[in-house]
Amino acid sequence: MSATSSPQQSEGADFTQRVTYTFMIGVYLAVNAIRDLYLLIEGPDCTYMKTQYVQGNHDWLSTLTSVSGLHRIANTALHPAQMSGSREESLQATLQRIASHPAVPAVALTSMPMAFITGAEYARLTRQVARASGKPILHVPGKSLSGDWIDGYAEVLLSLARQLDLSGGSPSETKAAVVGYLFDRNEQDHVANLRELEAMFGAAGLELVSVWLSGSRFCDLRAVRDAGVIVSLPYGRKAAREIARRTGARLLEWDLPFGLDASERWVRELAALSGAQAKAESFIDRQLSSIVPRLEWVVPFVFQQRVLGYVGDPFLLPGIASLADLVGARLQFAVVTNRPHHAAGLASKLPGVELLVYPKMKSLMRALERHFESAPPHLTIANNAGILGGQGAVLEFGFPSYFRHALYDRPFLGFGGAIATLDSMANALRWQEVEQTRRAMR
Repeated sequence: MSATSSPQQSEGADFTQRVTYTFMIGVYLAVNAIRDLYLLIEGPDCTYMKTQYVQGNHDWLSTLTSVSGLHRIANTALHPAQMSGSREESLQATLQRIASHPAVPAVALTSMPMAFITGAEYARLTRQVARASGKPILHVPGKSLSGDWIDGYAEVLLSLARQLDLSGGSPSETKAAVVGYLFDRNEQDHVANLRELEAMFGAAGLELVSVWLSGSRFCDLRAVRDAGVIVSLPYGRKAAREIARRTGARLLEWDLPFGLDASERWVRELAALSGAQAKAESFIDRQLSSIVPRLEWVVPFVFQQRVLGYVGDPFLLPGIASLADLVGARLQFAVVTNRPHHAAGLASKLPGVELLVYPKMKSLMRALERHFESAPPHLTIANNAGILGGQGAVLEFGFPSYFRHALYDRPFLGFGGAIATLDSMANALRWQEVEQTRRAMR
């Protein structure tokens, strides 16, 4: 069946909610990825409770809330009764109080729709508090009515790119930065991904001086000003363009280095910039010489002729399809749980894959039921929204992952990430064989 980007199935009306997470959750992910940034939300008290979508569920090492009471997420407890009156004085006072704390190097301010539509002058307020406190106070436009969690994450990066002081840099052609990396948790899958990225840049003779975002401190973000080359990843395209415009760095817009093919391409294209082709080819040869022999048994006996499904964000999907093709498996269907503009062009890249974009819950369940009843996949790689599918093995992967975590090095990008992901896929398939045997013996 040809790939299609229809947002819903055709079987009857569907009035259930969309299968995605909100703009504000993406803002939380970005704040969670800057270890000492604080966030004030003009909105009701329930915004604090939304930290549970990240801390303690998706990210076991999150610091958004603290038993000390000094939480990095605060709100103004806005009530509808306050909407008609002036709130600027109290909002400015709250911002000033947060900024005055010695543990706070910077504060971001955003708003829920109920506050945003009143047209408060947030940009002016943040400038005033920044002057008074001597600390960066960032305004992140509240676009909850028009964006999902990827948009929220990207909007924080764009606000940083526009408002951060990037003066005093010394851009060098041998220094590079990555802007638009999704550091969605502080666990060792992402920490290991950063090491994979650093190794690839190093193999091409380039120094990776900054990654937006990477779990670093707020002050570390300014290192991007020294990069002569900026590699833009899809979770922060606009921010990368803005930084390149401000610093004069060369901008390269690439997909994720997810899978062996993409990783090889990354290293070769980086080496073309630096002229370190021989060093890069030696690095690639060492990586493949180590990885490929490990697949000798699992390719014919675990992966070949297997059928896969995918549920998750659009930017991980090409890598999953590439890995499946590498080991002789086939991606049968994919569900993108984000707004359609994030999936633009995906259908043409995935011929033969049935693609469902931004479904509602009922439509998602109908689609999964149809696949599992007609030709069930052997393995479904899915975020938390799709792990309760039907038959076959399941590997939880991507945001959010509530049941699968990484407390030791477990990358999914780069060469190390390719073998780690294939390892996880193989183990999920084999464990399903155990489960089938257990059910048969009951």
